Amino acid sequence: MAVRFIAQGLDPGSNINAGNLIIESLQCNNYQSVDIFVAFVSTSGLRNIMDELQAFQAAGGAIRLYVGVNLNATSREALEALIASGIETYVIYSPNSIIYHPKIYVFNGAQVCRAIVGSSNLTASGLFQNVEASICYDFDNGNAEGTAFLNGITTQFDSIVNNTNNSCKLLTQPVLDVLIESKVVLPEAVNRAKANRINKEYAPKDTAANKRLTDLFGKLSVKRPPKGFRKAAVQKEFITVAGTNEVVIVDQAIELTTDSMWIQSGLMTSPARNILGLSKRGILANKTYINGSVSFFGINPATDDQPLQIEVEYAGELYLENQVHYTADNGSWRLNFYGETAAGKRFNDITRPDGTVPGAFQNKILLFTRISPTRYKLEVLEDTEVDKLKDLSSVWARNGASPYAFGYIA
Repeated sequence: MAVRFIAQGLDPGSNINAGNLIIESLQCNNYQSVDIFVAFVSTSGLRNIMDELQAFQAAGGAIRLYVGVNLNATSREALEALIASGIETYVIYSPNSIIYHPKIYVFNGAQVCRAIVGSSNLTASGLFQNVEASICYDFDNGNAEGTAFLNGITTQFDSIVNNTNNSCKLLTQPVLDVLIESKVVLPEAVNRAKANRINKEYAPKDTAANKRLTDLFGKLSVKRPPKGFRKAAVQKEFITVAGTNEVVIVDQAIELTTDSMWIQSGLMTSPARNILGLSKRGILANKTYINGSVSFFGINPATDDQPLQIEVEYAGELYLENQVHYTADNGSWRLNFYGETAAGKRFNDITRPDGTVPGAFQNKILLFTRISPTRYKLEVLEDTEVDKLKDLSSVWARNGASPYAFGYIA
């Protein structure tokens, strides 16, 4: 039996990770069935291996997924995608404090078998990005040590595999409806809003304290998942040539990263066109509601009404003291680009129309990426990118009563 240690997350230049090993296993012709036991599944994880799963299944391979739904960590959209895919999926849930928490991928073939056991859930971060560790076991079917090892897994999960455990149910739409109704599984946008509320309540807000924190701890470099790094949109960058009135427009493909929200700006308001309309709630295509675009900034529109000061990084400059605030007279949330840089450069000078030339943010798509609960990176895209962004989003909705949309990049 061959044993390999699979480590990921600390070397951004390495392609060794659980996700690529699973893709390799699905693509080779050594295996006829795969059983996957994982605690959490996300749309981002499925997106990165769904093509290989479906190709394996189309070639006659059998796939069975045994998925946990505790802690709201497996999303509604992920389970809907699994139902739509036709992949045989079971959900495991115990309505007490017991959590189903394995991460095991077992590949069975006529001649050889493989088992990957470790810490990687079926999420993009778990498979490709987080600091995770797994052990890969490869062995011939006649290998006594390998057979004993595989029997240990089979014995442990026998009641789940044979569907005799009452906490395990075949995933069907009626089963999913019960999980949704009881709020065991939530839309990804709701999970994101919950995380934002926690960050807002507990994360450090003091700028000086946050700077001391980021000075002390460096960021790990992120390894992009194979399907994630292809998410891109076109940004038109307006560059003023020093000493002249000439403006050069440069098309630049930018990468869309996780923890981002895009929103169609429309005309914006105020003479300087520096006020972006946000929404208390979003309206999905099926006419159901989710929390609105203001929730991306860590605000619960149902209970919060206090303004939030944020810093915005734009075009290489940091603009301080912009404000997300609630306007009581018309019951709306807004983002005011009132900020200035430390050198006194004002957002107003960028957003204000000049004669017949519209402001830089008007009728665009504004893409925000969260750096911290009070700091965001802003990039400006052409409104023609909206259909592409909808396709790349984990969820998108209409921005309240407006005709404009917003969405989240998973």
